[in-house]
Amino acid sequence: MILPRLTNAGVYTRAEKSTQKVHTFWVALGLKGVVRNDTYFPDGTLCSSFDCRSGKQKALLTLAAPGFRTVFEYGEDRENWVVMFVFPAIVFSESDNCFYWDYRGHRLPVPQSIELKPQEAAELRHLFATLCQFFQSTLPKNQLEAELLSLQILQYFLRTPVPADDHVELFRKKLAEDTLWEKSISEHCADMGVNRDQLRKEFFQRYKISPGEYRIQLRLRRITHLLAYSDLTLKEIAFETGMKNPSHLSSFVRARCGKTPSLLAREYRKSR
Repeated sequence: MILPRLTNAGVYTRAEKSTQKVHTFWVALGLKGVVRNDTYFPDGTLCSSFDCRSGKQKALLTLAAPGFRTVFEYGEDRENWVVMFVFPAIVFSESDNCFYWDYRGHRLPVPQSIELKPQEAAELRHLFATLCQFFQSTLPKNQLEAELLSLQILQYFLRTPVPADDHVELFRKKLAEDTLWEKSISEHCADMGVNRDQLRKEFFQRYKISPGEYRIQLRLRRITHLLAYSDLTLKEIAFETGMKNPSHLSSFVRARCGKTPSLLAREYRKSR
């Protein structure tokens, strides 16, 4: 597993007014004391702007990449934590001014900033403080702990909230709930009254996987789970996953795992 390599970590508490150019990737937690903060992309366009002189400050988790520029002012009650890191999985694309997380060939978009709820802000403050404590130690074990904590922090950028009435997410849930494959993708789209091709396109843009492949991966995960953690027969597993017979199950598993369901079941259950 490749972990972020941390280059610096700490908390800023002094009042300050300045302009700064970013030279390394960082993730920052802003909690208190910001008067104003304007962040610019490398091409000079405005990325975000926060002015708290006329309102209550919001707790924010933000990403920055080399080439970014910030114009900021902090007061006496300043508290903003910053972790600087090198992590090839997190990339910034100057072609569209977006951050991505490269995961096994998939470029997953991540937001540049997240507004935090009070509970999230408290959780992250504890993570940042613990990480900084570990980072200051020269013990290899503590350095590993700090790097693992940095991954927990970066995971927050993957928690993109989705409205309850979002049609793409509703479609995904319908596919996930149809464990017996009782309806085709076209039938699910027709039930929702949404154009199939348009929904497929939006699904891929959102999740970086096609609806068809998503269903296949769900079915494969359920099959391997039943092979490993149940005592069902292959015929029963085929029925539980919407397949016609064990031959269909065998062909499906062999094509994706390179092994028969019987062999996988023996390996899993022997381990168990």
